[in-house]
Amino acid sequence: MEKVTKQSEELTPEQKMAQAKEKASVVLESLPKKDEAPTLTNDQGTNDATTLAAAISAANDKPTKEIPRQNTPGSFTKKENPFGWNAYSSLPNPGEEAKISELNDKLGLDSLINMYKGQRSTGEQHDLLAQFLNEAYYGEWYHNSAVMLFTVVFTWLLTRFGGGLMACLVVGAFLATYYQTSIRRLRRNIRDDIQRELAINRLETEEETAGWINHFMSRFWMIYEPVLSAQIVGIADSILIENTPSFLDSIRLSEFTLGTKAPFIEGIKTLTRTEPNVVCMDWKFSFVPNDILDLSARDLQSKVNPKIILTIRVGKGMIGAGMPILLEDITFKGHLRLKFKMFNEFPHIKTVEASFLEKPYFDYSLKPVGGETFGFDINNIPGLQSFVQEQVHATLGPMMYAPNVFTLDVAGMMSGATDLDSANGVLIVKIHSASGLKDVDLFGSVDPYVVIRSTNSSNPELARTKHIEDNNNPRFDETLFILLNNINNPLLFEVMDRNVGRSDGTIGVANFDLKSLQESDNMAHGLSLPVLRKGKTAGELKCDLQYFPCNIPDKEEDGTIIPAQESNSGVLRFTVHECKELGSQKKGGIGIPIVGNSEISPYAVVKMNGVEKLRTKPFKRSINPRWDKGIEIFVTDKTQLKLNVDIMNSSENNILGRWNMTLEEFEEHIFIQGQDWWNLQGGAGKIHMSMQWKPITMTAFADSFAKGGYSAPIGVVRVKFLGANDLKNVEAMTGGKSDPYVRIKSSVQSRGQTEYIEDNLDPEWNQALYVPVHSIREDLIFEVMDYNEISKDKSLGICDFVLKDVAKQVKTDDQVIYEALAPVSRTAELTNLERKKGRGTLRYEASFHPTLALAKEVDDKTKKKEEEVSANDHEESNSQASSEPELIEKPKEWPEKDLHGEVIKYSTTGDKKQIDLMAYESGVLSVKIHSVQLPESYKTKVELLLDSNDPQYQSMEQKGSYLEVDETGTVFVKEMDFSKLNINIKNVRDGEKDDKSIGRCSFDVNSVVRRILDREQNDTQDDNIEEVKLLECPGGKIRVSFEFVPVVQFKLDPSESLENQGTLTVNVIKASNLTAADRGGTSDPFIRFYLDEQRVFKTETYKKTLNPVFNKDEKFSVPIVDRTVANLVARVFDWDQIGKDTCLGECRIPFTGADVETFQSVNKEIPLTEGGSITLGLLWRPELVARKRTNTSLFSATTRVFTSAPGNAFGAGKDVVGAGFGAGTKVLGAGTKVLGSGVSAIGSGFGRIGKIGKKSSSSIDTESAPPVPVIPLDRNPSTEATENAPVPVPTTSTKQGDQNSALSSSSDSTQQLSRSMTTIEDGSMVNVVILEARNLKAMDRGNTSDPYCRVRIGNKVVHKTRHIKKTLQPDWNESFTAKINASKGVIDFKVKDHNTITDVDIGDHQFDLAQHVQVGQPFDGWLPLSPPGTGEIHVKVSLTDSDSVSVASKSGNKLFGMR
Repeated sequence: MEKVTKQSEELTPEQKMAQAKEKASVVLESLPKKDEAPTLTNDQGTNDATTLAAAISAANDKPTKEIPRQNTPGSFTKKENPFGWNAYSSLPNPGEEAKISELNDKLGLDSLINMYKGQRSTGEQHDLLAQFLNEAYYGEWYHNSAVMLFTVVFTWLLTRFGGGLMACLVVGAFLATYYQTSIRRLRRNIRDDIQRELAINRLETEEETAGWINHFMSRFWMIYEPVLSAQIVGIADSILIENTPSFLDSIRLSEFTLGTKAPFIEGIKTLTRTEPNVVCMDWKFSFVPNDILDLSARDLQSKVNPKIILTIRVGKGMIGAGMPILLEDITFKGHLRLKFKMFNEFPHIKTVEASFLEKPYFDYSLKPVGGETFGFDINNIPGLQSFVQEQVHATLGPMMYAPNVFTLDVAGMMSGATDLDSANGVLIVKIHSASGLKDVDLFGSVDPYVVIRSTNSSNPELARTKHIEDNNNPRFDETLFILLNNINNPLLFEVMDRNVGRSDGTIGVANFDLKSLQESDNMAHGLSLPVLRKGKTAGELKCDLQYFPCNIPDKEEDGTIIPAQESNSGVLRFTVHECKELGSQKKGGIGIPIVGNSEISPYAVVKMNGVEKLRTKPFKRSINPRWDKGIEIFVTDKTQLKLNVDIMNSSENNILGRWNMTLEEFEEHIFIQGQDWWNLQGGAGKIHMSMQWKPITMTAFADSFAKGGYSAPIGVVRVKFLGANDLKNVEAMTGGKSDPYVRIKSSVQSRGQTEYIEDNLDPEWNQALYVPVHSIREDLIFEVMDYNEISKDKSLGICDFVLKDVAKQVKTDDQVIYEALAPVSRTAELTNLERKKGRGTLRYEASFHPTLALAKEVDDKTKKKEEEVSANDHEESNSQASSEPELIEKPKEWPEKDLHGEVIKYSTTGDKKQIDLMAYESGVLSVKIHSVQLPESYKTKVELLLDSNDPQYQSMEQKGSYLEVDETGTVFVKEMDFSKLNINIKNVRDGEKDDKSIGRCSFDVNSVVRRILDREQNDTQDDNIEEVKLLECPGGKIRVSFEFVPVVQFKLDPSESLENQGTLTVNVIKASNLTAADRGGTSDPFIRFYLDEQRVFKTETYKKTLNPVFNKDEKFSVPIVDRTVANLVARVFDWDQIGKDTCLGECRIPFTGADVETFQSVNKEIPLTEGGSITLGLLWRPELVARKRTNTSLFSATTRVFTSAPGNAFGAGKDVVGAGFGAGTKVLGAGTKVLGSGVSAIGSGFGRIGKIGKKSSSSIDTESAPPVPVIPLDRNPSTEATENAPVPVPTTSTKQGDQNSALSSSSDSTQQLSRSMTTIEDGSMVNVVILEARNLKAMDRGNTSDPYCRVRIGNKVVHKTRHIKKTLQPDWNESFTAKINASKGVIDFKVKDHNTITDVDIGDHQFDLAQHVQVGQPFDGWLPLSPPGTGEIHVKVSLTDSDSVSVASKSGNKLFGMR
């Protein structure tokens, strides 16, 4: 040990590093080896799309060489002269399947069989007598009649003109000859028909012995059996060397013979009741070589029994030993039905169907040890023989035991079309990226790669991408070439996680049905496939697919075969069959050369362009190895492909010989010179090889894959979610109900969602969402979710929506368009995420609206070729063309309508004409996010929000300060004039419901489309990237570009218009002629306003008047989701100090577009139901209403103004209803700039304003409160001017002017937000009004409480309100006055739940008078209770004299009467 330590100390640092590397390599080598990635299936040795596209493009530009190939089976050239029986008959050829099938449908099978049964007539008979007389036996009846008549007439004429007896005898001789011929034909036909009928009956009832064919087989078998055995041994050995286990040296068929006795056909029975092109027979046959009863003595002497010896060699080299396994005494018997279906092309047998009518019998003797002499038959082991037989029957039964049939496609085999091992096309898969991949284990990082397989995950992999280290959102950008026999099977994308030292984990699997490629010209671009693991989403995979079939010969109508179109790109199948006489030449003792060496174990290495593509297994101890091993590869350019084959000796690892040649030379040697054996270079021996070339035309490859992962939108799907019923209650354990909403998912990307409805299992949303779609395969998922404030939202169920239900694909001459089908209205059953039966139903309506589709223009290459051809033709036809000037380019023709038949809107500027995008109100805006620059490194994602608080597109997560995003998202623009796009840069670490963002920017869609139009007009297509500074992110920038595609066949529902969503500002001016409610003939009126039966505002009380003038700045704003259906009601009450307030009347306030114009203030006098009227000033501002989702389901404030509006329409600093929830006393003002920061940067800094449209209502009676700072919304599309916008200070305003004027301006006055600390003197009086509470925590079992408020100053309880039963929104409206000392300047408000035995605390708030209240400036606002989430309490606190009863606030507060 000391010596080793000393030696290690003497080592240099370099030597120590080398020693450490050596130890590490030993450890790594001891780890289990991973499966190597499959060899690239192309000749370029790379998956880079740019390199491959360049190679294919260069190959397309090169001329192709025509090589004569073998004729395709079924090919012929039709002769001009008629030939064959069907040229002279009206009956169709039975080989013409279509005509036979048509006749079968019309006439039936029996009539069709009789039609082709023994017909001898050459034409149809149309005379009347032929319908009753059968003339098959004596010819045509008119022939015989004419002969008899002619004989009589001619004899009479002879006697008339003096003829004698001799003349009559001559005539009689002719008649007798004719009669004899007719009778002979009659007898022959009768005999022929009788024999045919007897033969048919015998065929159907008896079995034929087939002795002649058995005699032929006994002679032919002696000649053919050695050849057959040699072929079987060659094929079997090539299979065995590929499947030899590693612990064995070799497996070889050392002996093989089927014996001298041929198979025997015991009988054949023919079934005649079949179609004319079908022959059906039942064969009984047997192979019993040990039966010697039918053999002669001479046959017994030469008889050889079947024997199969499989030699298994164990050990290596000289110490190896072979163990023979003997199989003999083979016996087989079977009853097989064969059905031959014929057609009229070579080889005229289309298919053969085979089916065993009964289980076949077989027997054998298997001796694995001891050989022929001492071998033990393992069938003697009890139960083993029956077990083997049952396994054989279980395997063959589903394949070919009746009624199952095994079909052999003879015609397809002859033409090579049914070769299941041969590729008939190449599938190009471009894998762009994956996103949102979930970890499969708890340790290590995610290092994803993609493996592609066919049908199921147990099949061999077809291709594999590289792995990306530590990335849940990898970008692959690889193009894979997959050779396929057909596109009838599904394709599996298995996303794997690479591990070191242990097996790789499976992240999930994405599926794609290749059959759907046939519906869209073998192309599917822009796919977003969900990656599923155990039925749940584990990520998303983005890829493009395109299938290029091999060019095949085409057949014209006259039967002429047109050879397949040649191409320099295609599929090469290269096969190394065998070698002969391998080994170096040696000379014996007498100088005779000895060729070969039996101790060599050769194998072949195939290289293409110097890259190894195939390595066979060693063929042990043979100088004549046979591999029959081939490889298929996609060749981008066969003119540049070089082939090399090295024959190596595995025992000594030396080269036995080489062969090399270019593909073109090899092709000429095979197809022109007919060569199939070549001499090896550098050694003795010959090699047998073959090739098959299948050309593929790849002209569209470069264009189709140049677009990347983005596909242009084909239209927009409108989904209106009406409601749901009987949803699953996932909050039953906590005593609540689900808060459902619906979201639309395209793959794993959420494209939009409705608002949630609190505590409702039968919600009614009546909300429409719009989703741009990019492919007819882009099916959508509607998922009903349960909203949770803190935890993750839960799925209540999903339903699938297939886009083909509302859209169809229509092929025109040279392109594909998508048309809308009739809208659908459905009630869908919900399933769980595993697609199993769930609970509840979802009601929705869906429709499709296509985008503007223009006819494609001819590309430049095609146009140039057409111009050259046209010029050449013009020169040849017109000799004066040289004197003519050059052709002037014709002006571009602008179509009047698009491919949907919609009129295209154009604009003309000067001499230029272009599509007027500004004339289209709606369309799809494509936003390409190029890059993002941040001041420091974050893990971020980019969100697109268009007129929404929920993102409609999210980019993949990336980490860094400079992010190459390079993604394109699409959003639907409903109204261009009002729409605004917001882009958020969000930190991934922040929750989905967190409003924070790293940076943001906003764009006016109208301005964006205007810039696109100007860019197209100025032909500045290359300079369309905009670099914009990010707000709230110093130094942050984002680079984006835009495209806009109009949507046609679409008209926006007025109820969905953004102009009907916004903020209504109401100024209460006066009331007239109110009803007297008091004894003195007056009233103490005040007005409450209700929106959809939820109270939103209450005025001050005006004492003893019937015509009050509301001069105390009675003004409020309320957000409206849809003013076409909103119901705003004003109710006038008489205030009573004792008892309930008396209603003096109510009225509905109309404010639709017909009543109130946008941004136009209007005065309205509205009559009351009980007499009198009120006068209101109304102002409507279209704004996006951001319904911020929290645990109370209340709206946040409105967010932004769509277009410019007077900033002082009602004066700055007016109140917003319900402001301040969750933020102490927050209220937003500042004129029309009503917004804050929050989700989507649209502004959600507003507080609560009421629970509009929700089941659980909240009555809010909010007065004015001190404003707080707000951040004005940037309305400049460039967003640069407001990067560091100043924060305005809070304002107060005093109303002045004529009380009868509807709306008058007021000047803003500013003050510091932070109040100066007030010195509270001993004996000061504090006046407290406890108005109400909201969103209290439920403490009782019925999800309610019986709340009251207890007020403590110091250690003394100074007030306690009455308790109100079963409510979470109590309205106390109680006040008190108390003395306060300087040492006790904190008021403790505690809300409690009243119970019979013990009251329970709900929450409390410690209110510091010195921080919130000054003399003359009272506090009025909502106080959050502690702990958080237990509710809020609304109070008014002021310092006053002991005899004061009300306080007038200079900041716009109202006058409250004391009760």
